[in-house]
Amino acid sequence: MLIDNIKREKYPLIFFGVVVSIKLYFLIDFLSVLIGGQAVSPNPEAVYPLGQYLFVSYSLVSILFDFIVFLTFLLRHEATHKPAGFSENVFPLIVVFLPVVGFTLLNIPQVRQAVPAYSEQTLMYLYQLSPQIPLYINLTGLTIGFCGALFSIWAILYLNRSFGLRVAVRKFINKGPYRMVRHPLYVGEIVHILGIAILSATPVGLWLFLVSVLLQIVRARLEERKFIEWVPEYSAYRRNTGFFVPKLSRLKALDGRGQP
Repeated sequence: MLIDNIKREKYPLIFFGVVVSIKLYFLIDFLSVLIGGQAVSPNPEAVYPLGQYLFVSYSLVSILFDFIVFLTFLLRHEATHKPAGFSENVFPLIVVFLPVVGFTLLNIPQVRQAVPAYSEQTLMYLYQLSPQIPLYINLTGLTIGFCGALFSIWAILYLNRSFGLRVAVRKFINKGPYRMVRHPLYVGEIVHILGIAILSATPVGLWLFLVSVLLQIVRARLEERKFIEWVPEYSAYRRNTGFFVPKLSRLKALDGRGQP
């Protein structure tokens, strides 16, 4: 099974292997400079202990999530109903890779100089609210990104070997966060990307976030169509759970049984 998964998913494995390696490199570089007592980074949160702790925590959680994704590709079950066509094979990969590639490019100085920045009026207004607004923005982005990555880890641990990037049916999961919403992993990813968009400090980052959300919604709809076709119990599950947000009736039912 391991060899078959490596052959079948070699490109996603390479991609997430590179992502984990890059994040580890920047985290190790950050920690080495921090331990050396030098000026860590031009980012304003780097000079504050809280910002440093948040950055390290966020980086560790983000790396852990990508590493878990990497492992699931190695160990996951083969799909009982495989993806078919562009919408189930290629489109989900675009949804995953677009924000990763987009925000990576925004971190390149030459690219940032070429994209539109916030207007001087907007920056002046924010500065009038507080001279520390860059710090608050960065701390907010780190906190949101940390929470999103942590929630994604919770969701993917329940998916376990049923995780996949393409639209396919492996095993129907309705436990843990999947008891409340049908797509908790995508909720975590959306929150995670929102944090990164805030950290990008550019309007392009917010537009990239909005496009990513719309694409995630389409991707989730495609998956639901596949599950309705091949998993008989999915229709009842779909009626009783929320799409991205829990249904109030579902929360009351779970609370009534004394379950989270």
